[in-house]
Amino acid sequence: MSDANDLAGKHALVTGGGTGIGFGIACELLRQGCVVTIVGHIQEQIDAARKRISEELPGAELRVALGDVTVEEDMRAAVAAAADADGRLDIAVANAGSAAPGPILLLNKADWEYCNALNITGTALTIKHAAHAMKRGGGSIVTISSAAARQVEKWMAPYSATKAAVEMLTRAAAVELAPFGIRVNCISPGLILTEGTRNLPEELLQECREDTLLSDLGQPIEIARGVVYLSGASGRWVTGSVLDIGGGMHVDAGEDFQGVARARYGAEFDAALGPESE
Repeated sequence: MSDANDLAGKHALVTGGGTGIGFGIACELLRQGCVVTIVGHIQEQIDAARKRISEELPGAELRVALGDVTVEEDMRAAVAAAADADGRLDIAVANAGSAAPGPILLLNKADWEYCNALNITGTALTIKHAAHAMKRGGGSIVTISSAAARQVEKWMAPYSATKAAVEMLTRAAAVELAPFGIRVNCISPGLILTEGTRNLPEELLQECREDTLLSDLGQPIEIARGVVYLSGASGRWVTGSVLDIGGGMHVDAGEDFQGVARARYGAEFDAALGPESE
């Protein structure tokens, strides 16, 4: 978490803020005292998010902007709506993204263009227009990638490829925007339980738990806390970084040398790995 409410009064923009991870990020920034603008392209989702926040966080300073992150004019307008009276923005979270599951042998051009436009171009436009509103006083931009950016997930090639691009885009932006005092970082989540992922087949969810070192799936608040850290005083010397928040899902455990280790230590091996004696 940030130092003693150091985000209070800051102006923040969260794309894809009507549902899932984006909604969780928006709520946590509101709890920190930020003036938050959520951006989404589906009116019903934006309205539902506004209603829920008004009930759960009365008095929070929430703004909404209906727009498509892949449309330049929409992002220019969204940033203007999120900025303070002087046109300054302090925090931007490029969260909007999606996938087009399917085998490479069947995916069509539209599937690739959809993921490219939303995950890469949408993130790039968010960075561009947020940075223009931060040039005079610096700020924090946080992008959202995925564990899939570095681990092959079968039948998810467009998602993995475009999320990997998000991580490189983040580093490129960090280099270019550093002279303006703008920090650009990325959070790479593991599997987070949201409205969408809760509907995945239970066997897939269980497989993800087993692939996660801490044997559990995440909640949006986990990612939101990462955003608070990267955007507050505690993260003031962090830029161009990718922060893995996935309970250990990002760790490639490699081969298991249990047999070799047991041969060396004998009974001590099993004793050491067993439950602590009373």
